[in-house]
Amino acid sequence: IHDAKRHGVPLLPPCLRDGDWECSVEEVGVPGSGERPALRIGWRHVRGVGTKVIDALKDARMAGPFISIADAVRRARLSRADVLAFARAGAFGVWSSDRRHAAWEGLRAVGDLMPLAPASRELHSPPPVDRDRQVLLDYYAVGLSLDGHPMQTVRARLEAGGAVTSRDLASMESGRTVTIGGLVTVRQRPSTAGGTIFLLLEDEWGFVNVVVHKTLVEANEEVVKRAPFVVVQGRLEKDSGAINVVGRRFRELEVGRKGEFVHRAHEFR
Repeated sequence: IHDAKRHGVPLLPPCLRDGDWECSVEEVGVPGSGERPALRIGWRHVRGVGTKVIDALKDARMAGPFISIADAVRRARLSRADVLAFARAGAFGVWSSDRRHAAWEGLRAVGDLMPLAPASRELHSPPPVDRDRQVLLDYYAVGLSLDGHPMQTVRARLEAGGAVTSRDLASMESGRTVTIGGLVTVRQRPSTAGGTIFLLLEDEWGFVNVVVHKTLVEANEEVVKRAPFVVVQGRLEKDSGAINVVGRRFRELEVGRKGEFVHRAHEFR
């Protein structure tokens, strides 16, 4: 997703009216560029939604497009958990831009509102959610965000500690010591590497390869094998266009509230 954004591909969130089970391509109007193909995130990426729910949505929509939150809930017989999952993911956004209001509308259609829930159908005015919080909520609900990268939420803190970004590495000389943080997207432990682990970190600007020598794996096992975000201090190495950081020190980077961020890297493949 972030690579698509860096290449200028328009991206659209999950949508029960316009989307589908898989990711799909739609034509959208782009100022100054006319119509362009955009990538719509599929329903399958909404956390907590299973194949039975998707099948029910497909069957219901064969009779015609959904026209409202209540219409989708009733025709697909969505449960309370389904409604909350789709609301968190913004999949009701075409009918209600406020995700909490969308959840109330969906729960009302399910018939599962608490006694003190708002009785009015008018849009309430909850406190606005800032971008950083929205990005983290998106990762919890869908596993990705179209509004930003989670590393942006901690960038100021990292810069204060002297950390650089993947973009900065391109202009730095090989051999110097650098500190860089990122979201672990891939962990690899090739059988030919003798126990060395390779991490692929992603930040808001791109990717960086991190080498964890076998002699450092055991002492840093919790971080290099399990932490979703890692800060690495090590030696920058450049060779024929490839940029690597050979790690010396590792620590977990806390992003968001404890237990709030949900992410799985591609582990040891």
